[in-house]
Amino acid sequence: MMQTVVYQSTLAFAAGMILNFMPCVLPVMPFKVQALLRETTGTTRSRALAAAALLAGSLAFFVALGAVTAGFGLMWGQQFQHPWFRLLLSLFLFAAAVATFTGWSWRLPQFVYRVPMSRHLGAFLTGALAGVLSTPCSGPFLGSVLAFTATRSALETMIIFCAIGTGLAFPYVVLLLWPGLLARLSFSSGLAVNFKMVLGFVLLAAGLFFFQGFLPPILRQTGWMALVLGFGVWLVFRFTHGSRVGLRPVLILVLAIVVVTGFRDVSLDGGDAGIPWQVYSDHRLAQSVGQPVLVEFTADWCINCKALERTTFKDKRLLDIIGAMGVIPLQVDLTQVDEQRRELFDRFGGRAIPYIVVIDRQGQLVQRFTGMVGAETLVDIFKSMDG
Repeated sequence: MMQTVVYQSTLAFAAGMILNFMPCVLPVMPFKVQALLRETTGTTRSRALAAAALLAGSLAFFVALGAVTAGFGLMWGQQFQHPWFRLLLSLFLFAAAVATFTGWSWRLPQFVYRVPMSRHLGAFLTGALAGVLSTPCSGPFLGSVLAFTATRSALETMIIFCAIGTGLAFPYVVLLLWPGLLARLSFSSGLAVNFKMVLGFVLLAAGLFFFQGFLPPILRQTGWMALVLGFGVWLVFRFTHGSRVGLRPVLILVLAIVVVTGFRDVSLDGGDAGIPWQVYSDHRLAQSVGQPVLVEFTADWCINCKALERTTFKDKRLLDIIGAMGVIPLQVDLTQVDEQRRELFDRFGGRAIPYIVVIDRQGQLVQRFTGMVGAETLVDIFKSMDG
């Protein structure tokens, strides 16, 4: 029993470290870098306290999430179903982007700075924010771990969630405690300044991703086009100096033509060239007996779901076999989870999205996937049904 908990906790710790490289957590990088840079000239004690604060912030979020999960069976990443949460998060990310570009510093009420350890409050909040943003990306790495916690005691669930939070904070804790690595980080070099600007665009992209659900399609596409164009213009100014300054208008014009052409007829919702999904219903599933069924659980706030729609679900081989075999594609939208959709998700054994279920002609569940899955894998499964 204990060996199983240790094994699952080790997997959770490793998954937490991997999350630092996921798109969801990238918006937190500017805050983590700033937390690190503040300590480059600090004492060993100061760095240790900053490391403890960052770890405590990460653990605080995951302990709270573990408690809610153990007590109420919360779906992983479910906080993103609430429009107000996504709105506040997007506004915060937009503000953080402006602060990154302008060098403006966050100032909290004065009484906050009189609280013990207030100097490291930023590190604590950075750790907590990393946990919040990690949940849409972490499900695929934690599929077996989350399934395991569904059948365990509250204490075992809390241990595993603490392992996730520790893994997420671990690389930065090491950097804070290893002065030799921190000494190489400085915003005084041109390369570091450029890196900071790139992170500002990352924050803008993250804010727009979570905000786009409040916009009509035309404004979504315009927003992404403006962001790409703005990043391109910055690159033009960054790499043209001296005698090459005269090239700027030409390069910007060419860039604008390329961006507008590239975005023309492209929908950020995946376009109309992918799988022709139907809205799931038990009635449609019952009527599909005799035909294979592909069920996808997705949500607007799920970055990996969007990636799946633009890669696997647009693959020609998969589209051809879906058409040839008469596969019925059914989709469940978990952007906002009601009791009926939550019960459906539980019935199919889901714990995190994207979640894909393959059902054969007899109505039997053949395979389930949490996270990204390749088109070739799905093609092979469908072919095996007639093999």
